[in-house]
Amino acid sequence: MTRTPVRPVAACTDGELLRRLEARESDALETLYGRYSAYVMGISLRILGSREEAEEVVQDVFWQLWRSTLVYDPARGRFSTWLFSVARNRCIDRLRASSRTPLRADDAELARLPSADDQEGEAVLLERQKEVRAQLELLPDDQRKLIELAFFRGLSHGEIASATGEALGTVKSRIRRGLLRLKQGLELAGGIGG
Repeated sequence: MTRTPVRPVAACTDGELLRRLEARESDALETLYGRYSAYVMGISLRILGSREEAEEVVQDVFWQLWRSTLVYDPARGRFSTWLFSVARNRCIDRLRASSRTPLRADDAELARLPSADDQEGEAVLLERQKEVRAQLELLPDDQRKLIELAFFRGLSHGEIASATGEALGTVKSRIRRGLLRLKQGLELAGGIGG
């Protein structure tokens, strides 16, 4: 009887890693952590403005992934997008629980993430962060500011409308148009998207 060779964990797709994770293979978690922890850290640091708190969010997200308390549905989108949403939501929950407003990490702090001795894949993170920042700067001010309030400061559409004095429908449509332009710009630049 011939056995099918087992694919090396580092060469597995996210879907394959998630199946291995369900089978309690710790190297699958290790590989997912290696692929995405810097991304989760970058998002968390940007929202929370605290390296210590951001590290706690990273640990919490991956611990819950291991414990199978986070359930990813592939029909709803890519794993990486889902994971980043989970991290973002955890950060916003932390901010709301402590009744404080998000701090935005400065670019010097973000530039230190990830460190030079991290894996090759994390260099991609820095490049993607630059692409997103560059594309954000190309958006009209009214769209960019609302997107930053929603995604980096964790405000709801209603909270943004109250803070800016804009009508709720205007806020929603500007954010929607801005996100579409951002997505198109990133796709044209060969970055994130599609």
